Amino acid sequence: MEKERPKNDTMRTISIVLGVLLLLVLAGMIFYILRSGRLAEDKTMLQTENQAMQSNYQQVTAEKEQVEQDLADARAEMTRMQTQYEEQLRNRDLQVSGLRARTSEIVVLQSRIEELEQMLADYENLQELYTDLLVQNEDLQGQLTVITDRFQVLQDSVAGSHGLRVFNIRALTKWDRWLWADRYNVSLARRVDETIVTFEIGGDIFTIPGNRTIYFNMVNPLGNIMYPSAETFEVIETGESIPYTQMQEVNYTGEPISMEFTVQHPERLNPGTYRIMVYIDGELKRTREIVLE
Repeated sequence: MEKERPKNDTMRTISIVLGVLLLLVLAGMIFYILRSGRLAEDKTMLQTENQAMQSNYQQVTAEKEQVEQDLADARAEMTRMQTQYEEQLRNRDLQVSGLRARTSEIVVLQSRIEELEQMLADYENLQELYTDLLVQNEDLQGQLTVITDRFQVLQDSVAGSHGLRVFNIRALTKWDRWLWADRYNVSLARRVDETIVTFEIGGDIFTIPGNRTIYFNMVNPLGNIMYPSAETFEVIETGESIPYTQMQEVNYTGEPISMEFTVQHPERLNPGTYRIMVYIDGELKRTREIVLE
């Protein structure tokens, strides 16, 4: 019984640690979801305000066009009435009795002129309001652009964290001489018969599990892919289709995966810098250089 008690305490401790880790993961996911939702709500609200401003802008434009039409009509009417009034003044000596009879009409015309002048003042006020609305619309457009850019940066950051990454690239050069103690980590190019490349791939809590294609290229000092395959794959960054030295299919389940590629060198290598390039689904993830003398 005393031997089982420490074991039970250990299991209980492990259960508590796992529970705390699970709570931390859930908290991270909830924070990400809430943040994404808040950004989406801000963007929707700004788009709604922008649509409202556009609607107000169209309404003010329509009112402006109507006022301009009324003002043009008023000016034409004023010109006509002014001409008529001047003609009446020229003939006042001959039509004194008629002018007295039409005194009330002149008063009405003057009232109409005052109304038209008031309409002109209102039109100028509408012009100022229209200018203010344009300035406000430009400010809102600038705010929307800033928020949209920030949202896009956040989306790109989150999307970038979803992919797999490559860690700890190691290259072991080998010389096929069984009786020699220094047959590994060979630095002389002419002695290298085999290169063994190992690395790890892994992601984070946002990385989606599934099948991945790992392309491995070894490039010589002249920049040529060594031992190229007959098939090619497309490099995402450039859209170029290139062959590969070797390729492996893996199934990522959420745990890190250890990878190994062995390259046989049937011919002697030339001194220089060799590059190791690792692609995952066509995206270049990591490079490593090997210098051989």
